[in-house]
Amino acid sequence: MDAYRLMYMSRRVDDREILLKRQQKVFFQISGAGHEALSVAAGLALKPAYDWFYPYYRDRGLCLALGATPYEMLLGAVGAADDPASGGRQMPSHWAFKHLNVVSQSSCTGTQVLQAVGCAEAGRYFARFPNAARKADGDYREFKDVSFHDDELVYVSLGDGTTSQGEFWESMNAAALMKLPLLVCVQGQ
Repeated sequence: MDAYRLMYMSRRVDDREILLKRQQKVFFQISGAGHEALSVAAGLALKPAYDWFYPYYRDRGLCLALGATPYEMLLGAVGAADDPASGGRQMPSHWAFKHLNVVSQSSCTGTQVLQAVGCAEAGRYFARFPNAARKADGDYREFKDVSFHDDELVYVSLGDGTTSQGEFWESMNAAALMKLPLLVCVQGQ
């Protein structure tokens, strides 16, 4: 799908959630309006299910560009048990799509940056010690799908208000010192 259609779809899903909120079928809505171009561009430039993603709540366009569907997003909005992000247990627009490497985040802003640095650090570790990524008998990974690519990138996004928090600066310090494969996208209001 091209960028224009993805941006349009992102805005339309946003509009539909706002309408559902007015009808009291959705009790909370977080708008991604105005963030479509940036997030769609990031989603088209990166590789779903290959790179890792720690989006924030305005990244609807990113998730659509990676392969999430409007239906999956609306399941989260109404708190449905079939919601792929959390089974309806988390706030709407808290994206998580395991098959796309979109990792679930906390509602506390800024915590996703620390998690993304940890993911990038793990990727760096596996690049240096590739045998550590191999499964062995009795390994805990027999219960989890673990994959690693030595050129994977970790994308994390946040709002500009989050840059005033300590987690952000601790993360930037660690990422810079270790030269981690981390793409940080700070979006303004």
